[in-house]
Amino acid sequence: MMQSQNIAGALVELRARGLKRPLDGFWAHGPHRADALLLIVHGMGGNFYRAAFKKALMRAAPRAGLDVLSFNNRGYERDVADEVFVECRHDLDAALAFGRAQGYRRFVLLGHSTGCQKIAYYQHLRRAPDIVALVLAAIGDDYAIVRRELGARYGYWMRRARALVRADRGSEILRGKGCLGFSARRFLSIADPNQIEARLFNFDGPMREFAAIRTPTLAVLPAREEYACIPIPEAARRLKAVARATPFDVEIIPRADHGFHGCEAETARRILNWLKPGAARR
Repeated sequence: MMQSQNIAGALVELRARGLKRPLDGFWAHGPHRADALLLIVHGMGGNFYRAAFKKALMRAAPRAGLDVLSFNNRGYERDVADEVFVECRHDLDAALAFGRAQGYRRFVLLGHSTGCQKIAYYQHLRRAPDIVALVLAAIGDDYAIVRRELGARYGYWMRRARALVRADRGSEILRGKGCLGFSARRFLSIADPNQIEARLFNFDGPMREFAAIRTPTLAVLPAREEYACIPIPEAARRLKAVARATPFDVEIIPRADHGFHGCEAETARRILNWLKPGAARR
């Protein structure tokens, strides 16, 4: 029988610009407050508590001197269907405001899946000096994934989505196979390479916004990434070729899939070991 494991901390509510309801989160911390806070940004349709990977970080990070805030962003669960990607900046603003109000002086942003695009977009936009590191866990090239899933139907759905947006019907849900149940505008956000979300980690493109980031960055790539459109070692090579962060490092996790299932503790350990030399250590 599996034993229950408690995680010390508290539920919190974040008030983000443009939202009437608060965003829920969990603040995990040790008996003595750290001076650094790890913010976990979930992936597409995720939430702040689901996934053993998040929980592994919530347990391990406070013991390593790094408190954790895992929080819903406005694209959580079913709300992802009509999410406006660039509004994620308001959610991160709210999470950082919470952390600063609690007295934290340094912040590490960790994004999983689409959370990678969100934290990279945010730091490219804000250039916040108290964000001392980024961790990109299971980066997905959403543009390539959509092209692969739709195949010859890609052009049709692009025309359809653009026509709906022009007709002020951007919130209408696309029902075609491979459109992921997104609204027209949400679909274009990941399928149009001219849009920031689609181009941030388009491995066939220049990734200019990502390349402009100087904040120390770690990419954590699962070796058995089921959404990969190119081999993982090649993805690592392309990231290294454009990155200008100092340092920029890559960890490939053997046997891991997109959610790091069965490899959560190892992945958390590698992330925390990378953070020790500078970001989380006094």
